[in-house]
Amino acid sequence: MKAMTIHHSGSPKRALLNRRTLLVAATLATVPTYTLLRELRAAGTNQDRRLSAVRWINRQEELARALKAGSISPLAWHEEVNSMAQEVDISQLLAETSRARGSSHIPYMRDPVKRSITFVDADGQPRRLSYAAATFSFGPQNLITPHAHEHMVSAHMVVEGKLRIRTFDRVGTEEGAIVIRPTQDYIGGVGAAAAMTTEKDNVHWFTPMTARATTFDVIIAGLDPGQKKYIIQPVDPLGGRRRGDGTIVAPVLSFEESMRRYTVVE
Repeated sequence: MKAMTIHHSGSPKRALLNRRTLLVAATLATVPTYTLLRELRAAGTNQDRRLSAVRWINRQEELARALKAGSISPLAWHEEVNSMAQEVDISQLLAETSRARGSSHIPYMRDPVKRSITFVDADGQPRRLSYAAATFSFGPQNLITPHAHEHMVSAHMVVEGKLRIRTFDRVGTEEGAIVIRPTQDYIGGVGAAAAMTTEKDNVHWFTPMTARATTFDVIIAGLDPGQKKYIIQPVDPLGGRRRGDGTIVAPVLSFEESMRRYTVVE
C-alpha cells in the first residue's frame, strides 16, 4: 500500500527550538530528570514569553470546564490547546510531570506505553482536574494506528523525539465504514501538537520517526450526556475506497486487525 505524502511544516522559530531541544529530549528515559530539565532550560534561554507549566495546567482546566459547560465550542477548544503547545515551557511541564503521581498501563500489542498523570499541588496533594493527562512513550515498533473517536476530545503534544502525524476529518458514515478527508501529514518534533474533536481532525494516526518518542496528552471524555464516555473505532484509510471529492471510505476494523495491517513502515 502506498503511503501518503509527508510535508515538513513549522515556523523558523519553532524549527530552531526543535533542533536545540530534540537531542536533549531524546534522552528522557535514560538520564536523570534533573539533567534533562537543566539542558532544556538552557535550550530555551532565548525563548521569550514562555507559558509556565502551572499556568498551562490551570489554563487546560479552564478550557475543559468551559467545554463541558458548553461556553466554548469544540473548535475553539481545538485551536486554543494547539496554540498553547507553542507557548508552554516544556522544561517546566516535564518538571511538574516528574513531581506528579503516575501509573503505567500494560500496552496492547504494539501500542505505546501509557502513563496516567495526576498533578499535585504545592503541598504534594493530588489535584482534581476536569481532564485526564497522560504520556505515551513510543519505541521503534510502537505506533497508534488510525482511529476515529466519539463523545470525547484530546490533545497530543510531542515532548520527545519525532512523530509522523496524520489526521483526517470525519465527514460521514457508510455501512461498516467511516467517510474521512485527509487534513494533515507531517513530521512533528518537540512542541508539535495535534488536537482532535468530533468537528475537526477526528481521526488521527501516529508513528515514530526516531528510536524513541513521547507525547503528552490531555483527554476529556463524557461530553455527550446519555452516551458512552467515549468510543474509539480503528479505521483503514490506506485500504479504503477513494472518492473523486478527495474523501476516503475507510472500513471500520477491529483493534486486532488494525494492529495486523498497520506498522511503523507505512
